[in-house]
Amino acid sequence: MLGSLRARLIVSFALVVGLAVFLAGAGALFLLRDQQQATARERYGRVAEPLNIRVGGMLDRGDSAATIRDYLAEAADDANVRVLLLDQDLQVIFDSDHKLDGKYVLSFEHNARTVDSAGSHYRWTNYDTNGAHLTLFAAPPRGSSSRFAAPAYEALVAIPESELSSAWLELVPRLALAGLIALTVSFIVSYFISRSISGPLARITQASIQMAGGDYDVHIPIHGQDEVGRLSEAFNAMAKEVNGSQRMMKDLLANVSHELKTPLTSIQGYSQAILDGAVTSAEDFKESSRIINEEANRMRVLVDDLLLLSQLESGQVAMQHAHVDLAALLERTLERFQWALRDAGIQYGLHCAKVPFVHGDERRLEQVFSNLIENAVRHTPADGVVTVTAASLADGSVQASVHNTGSYIPAEDLPRVFERFFQVDRARARKGGSSGLGLSIVSEIVEAHGGSVRAESSARHGTKFIVTLPNPQRSDVKNGRVAAVEDAGTRRGPLRRRATENNEQPAS
Repeated sequence: MLGSLRARLIVSFALVVGLAVFLAGAGALFLLRDQQQATARERYGRVAEPLNIRVGGMLDRGDSAATIRDYLAEAADDANVRVLLLDQDLQVIFDSDHKLDGKYVLSFEHNARTVDSAGSHYRWTNYDTNGAHLTLFAAPPRGSSSRFAAPAYEALVAIPESELSSAWLELVPRLALAGLIALTVSFIVSYFISRSISGPLARITQASIQMAGGDYDVHIPIHGQDEVGRLSEAFNAMAKEVNGSQRMMKDLLANVSHELKTPLTSIQGYSQAILDGAVTSAEDFKESSRIINEEANRMRVLVDDLLLLSQLESGQVAMQHAHVDLAALLERTLERFQWALRDAGIQYGLHCAKVPFVHGDERRLEQVFSNLIENAVRHTPADGVVTVTAASLADGSVQASVHNTGSYIPAEDLPRVFERFFQVDRARARKGGSSGLGLSIVSEIVEAHGGSVRAESSARHGTKFIVTLPNPQRSDVKNGRVAAVEDAGTRRGPLRRRATENNEQPAS
């Protein structure tokens, strides 16, 4: 029973309530002890005055001492008290318990305490004799507010001191009943409270078991924004991530197996042809070797890109933080592709105006724009135009784009262009040994820099990939780099001179 969280919560709540009730009861008994004793004294003290009034009336009527004794014995039984009758010499002439007959009671002569408050008029004192410890109560002294006085006899009420000192015990049954009720209510309330706590945890446990069994499409209802609610929300987010990762892993395995199948088939086929002696001429050997080399290179590129993408997604690639001259980086990157652009008959241009330095990893940013430019070269037909631009936006962020004409991505495919192995034109995608992971790598690197990348495409204007990098630190623009930034937007390097001399214009 106590093995479950709900049971432990119920018992814990009950123990806390029980301890609180016990401490409260003990404190109440301690604080009310004197008050209970005073209340008990007052209760017995009020009995003494009516007895004396009645005894005085009986004396006035001339009743005999035996009649008075009979009345006092009956009154003692009715009030459940002990009654003494003293004569004028303070000698006990009647004791309802028959133990003090003939004794003298002198305590009221020296140690009596008088209580005269609203509704209470009596005297009391402690009396010890033969091991008996009594508290005696008498009517107010003569001359007080009492209308009657006993001229010859005085009636006393005798109560054991232990009975008065233990008067507080009368509260124990009531406090025990209150404690029992409190414990019962606490069990009921704690049951519902524990259920509200353990219920979501039980659902999370069940969902965890489902996930361990391979069912990753789980969702836990969220009730409230407390710690358990936030735990449920975090679990749902984790389950969503795990589900997405699992689905991505399945897609990755399917895509990788598909991507590797073609080059492996080619390598196996041509190598088997060489092994079987089907290739005899030097020209055939050369062609077979070239194809095997190309397919092996495709596999290497694929494996390298997969490894890099996995490292980027898991955060294992540490980005270097430096101030990067984006204009110079774009010029340097585009310059590496000038021969490929010329061989393909593609015009190209670079346009940067007053681009500030950006904060990031220069090598990774160069990889971003290399992938984008390589993608543009692959999808731009002859006589097309590739244009690289960079500019500073109003909010201080920097935007760089790579635009190419002659290619078109349907609107329904634009959200998927950064997925692994997604290709709009699979035939052209394999031109130049593409792995199909370049845009995924671009997206991961840009996001690691706190930026964003998106694609725009139309059948008329072509396709543009736009990279937005966050606002660089203004302090770096103020510490002597302003001239360098401005020069980066206006200078004419070899690439710019060639682009201007060829009258290349950016495509709209």
